[in-house]
Amino acid sequence: MLKTFGLALLLASGLAIAGAPVRALQIVVTQVDKNNDGSMTYHFAVKTDQGETLTPGESKETSDFVTVYNFYGLVDGSAKSPEGWEFSSEEFGRTPYWNGYPLVLPVDVPGTPNLTWTVTKPVAAGAQIDGFTATTRASAMVYGEYTAQVTRVSPAIGGVAAGMPGAEALVSKQAVIGWLLTPGFLADVK
Repeated sequence: MLKTFGLALLLASGLAIAGAPVRALQIVVTQVDKNNDGSMTYHFAVKTDQGETLTPGESKETSDFVTVYNFYGLVDGSAKSPEGWEFSSEEFGRTPYWNGYPLVLPVDVPGTPNLTWTVTKPVAAGAQIDGFTATTRASAMVYGEYTAQVTRVSPAIGGVAAGMPGAEALVSKQAVIGWLLTPGFLADVK
């Protein structure tokens, strides 16, 4: 009986965690179009939660960004960005770092294009930004990875005396890692 109750409690906890709202930036594939030439165009959206923003920095290296790793078969010049974002593609994807150390460890296959969009104007908390696209010659899909660097704001705690921890809002850079659909590496690249 106790064993059954424990198993039921564990299952209920797992379902509660799975059903909880996401509390971090997400990159989602909103649509995949098959083009007349056999290529596929991926449409992405970036969603922030209520406690995080995306902020430009003094340079590209200090600005918040999102990276989609291992985008096989990328068609040169096909990536598009919404207003307020800049696109780049490097062999080694841009990953969030702190003091020279990576904060997340995505699988980044050498010689494979990565898609990075860097914010050039502030993005508010709780926003969804559409208009990110890239075209590939690969027709199969797999689950790939993305990372992001975001700015998280923790509000001040009411009633805390000045000078004490929590008396002022805390602004920090944070790293995010997640999964999304990407072109499959075992697919025929045309």
